[in-house]
Amino acid sequence: MKVKLTSTTLTVNGKRAGIRICAGPWVPGVPAELIKVRCKKGIFPADIRAAFEVENNSDTREDYFEADCIRLMPGHPLYEAAKAAA
Repeated sequence: MKVKLTSTTLTVNGKRAGIRICAGPWVPGVPAELIKVRCKKGIFPADIRAAFEVENNSDTREDYFEADCIRLMPGHPLYEAAKAAA
């Protein structure tokens, strides 16, 4: 699997998605080292969803839509690249 992360894109095996990188903590209890990679268009392409554990807490009953995100902690292969790009 070929993966490339820049400050604006995440590419997996040639499939690219626009991203935003956010570093924590946002609220008390969130680890300071947590980094979230969020999809700009809302949903990551299938290739990216298959390669990573993608989180989406949307609640369509309440009309609350959240973009897909990938949580990165120290030790994750993309952590250092995301930290440098944030």
